[in-house]
Amino acid sequence: MAYIAMARKWRPKSFDDMVGQEHIAKTLQNAIEGGRLHHAFLFTGTRGVGKTTSARILARTLNCKGGDPLHPCGECESCKDIAGGNPMDVYEIDAASNTSVDNIRDVIERVQYPPVIGKYKVFIIDEVHMLSTGAFNALLKTLEEPPAHVIFIFATTEVNKVPQTILSRVQRFDFKRLTIEQIEERLRYICEKEGIHATDEALNIFAEKADGSMRDGLTYFDQAYAFTGNEMTADSVRSILGIPPVELFFALIQAIATHDLKGCFKMVDEACKIGIEFTPLLDGFGKFIRNMIYARLDAFTADALNLSQEMFSRIKSAAPELKNGDLLRIAKMLTDLQASLRYSTNPRLLVETTFARMAWLDHLTDLRKALAAINDPSKASGNPDQEALKKKVAEVSAMIDAQEEVRASYEDPFASLMSSSEAGVYTRYEIAAAWPTILKSLADDGDLVFSAALSGTVLETGDMKATPFPIHLTYVGDQAKADSWNIKQINDNPEYLIRLQEILEDKLQTKVALSVKTRGYTAQELEIRKNAQMSPFERDLQKEPHLSQLQQLFAAELVYSAKIRKETVEPLNSDNGEDNNDA
Repeated sequence: MAYIAMARKWRPKSFDDMVGQEHIAKTLQNAIEGGRLHHAFLFTGTRGVGKTTSARILARTLNCKGGDPLHPCGECESCKDIAGGNPMDVYEIDAASNTSVDNIRDVIERVQYPPVIGKYKVFIIDEVHMLSTGAFNALLKTLEEPPAHVIFIFATTEVNKVPQTILSRVQRFDFKRLTIEQIEERLRYICEKEGIHATDEALNIFAEKADGSMRDGLTYFDQAYAFTGNEMTADSVRSILGIPPVELFFALIQAIATHDLKGCFKMVDEACKIGIEFTPLLDGFGKFIRNMIYARLDAFTADALNLSQEMFSRIKSAAPELKNGDLLRIAKMLTDLQASLRYSTNPRLLVETTFARMAWLDHLTDLRKALAAINDPSKASGNPDQEALKKKVAEVSAMIDAQEEVRASYEDPFASLMSSSEAGVYTRYEIAAAWPTILKSLADDGDLVFSAALSGTVLETGDMKATPFPIHLTYVGDQAKADSWNIKQINDNPEYLIRLQEILEDKLQTKVALSVKTRGYTAQELEIRKNAQMSPFERDLQKEPHLSQLQQLFAAELVYSAKIRKETVEPLNSDNGEDNNDA
């Protein structure tokens, strides 16, 4: 006898067997008992939650000739006819492959004939949203006033695509996504009946990967069963389904906490060696970070997170160097990485460099606590070294001031243009100065490798009247070396230049002749780079000789800096002739 897949073998035969849809089963049973059965139903919900199965159970229940009106007997002529797979009174079509008006006309013709065996003729139309507009229109009149012996049941995963004229003629039932506990319990029941020994952790893996779909959970279960046999362990299930082991995440979070860039690259390499794809790797790490945050905040118990008490304690105490703010920042970088991964031409490099950036960043410091500790030593929480706190605050303040001045010195002259109707369109005279704005927009588009290959470049233009307009993509200074990463990317990916040329032609609204050049820094560029790397205090020392002399005379060091607030000075009172010396 041919093997029957678990999803088919254990498909529910009655409403009592339905998992997670008890509200729908109860409603339909009450309608049958009370004689208030509607002539048309719409079952909607995500894939694998029991829409089509419920439609078949309803058809079997309505036509069963047994003594119980709510439970098909499985022995009568109608039940056996439906179980045979080609029933005479249940007509099931897939709208995804039968979308035309002619297909619906065939349905309308069948509506006229009474049932052969049972009480009702049931029409189940799966993925009904795929029907054409003409097919929906052809169905309207029959759907509104069908014969008394006809029941329509529609199933769809995209109810928003079903016309309102159809929705107003049917009773709608929304099927819920199944919880992890519900899927686990059903799999555990199947294991008992099949004589399969599966650990709770293994069943939890199936339930999580199913993502609310009972059918998906059974499909994964079937796949693992073919590999493991009657003994299922968590490790064997992870191996066959390509799920990363949790130890990889412990190693990664520890590498990030200790600024161990080498450890981050090693973790990615280990994942690749054991065949882990990047999508499940990032999904798993995201769940790991989420569990860390929940565990630290005591927002959920171990049971609520589907973790053993031992694993819950390990996750809660992992990487104590990372504060909650650090975890939130890592989570944001991770979601950005997941969004960018699909557009990347080099996904491994993107994943590795993002993890490296997570490890490279300093841990967050709460400046409010630090300032409070300086102003009132009694408020310092467990850190008696006030001088260290002062130094830390001074460093951060100096960094903020430097960033503000650098940002102001490089203010984009074209930022105001982006709000106008001509946003993103430049003249030949503007394109070189607008290049930083264009580069930023390329980075925001998501292809980080493409934008990184162009970083450190300037645009140099040729004859302003020539057509096509000559533009040189120029690599300057260190980026101009023949073995630099940027130039290698441009040489190895000729499509990058084609893409850039199309972007520039769109910005200029004219044909462009694009070429690549290299050169060293000019004297002016070297001066700008030098000033940008200096702190405001260092620039003041350079501009003010007296300040430099005072520093040398008193061996002064910068402890703290703040912007001076200009007070309003009242003018002299000339009416009474008195000098206002206090002003």
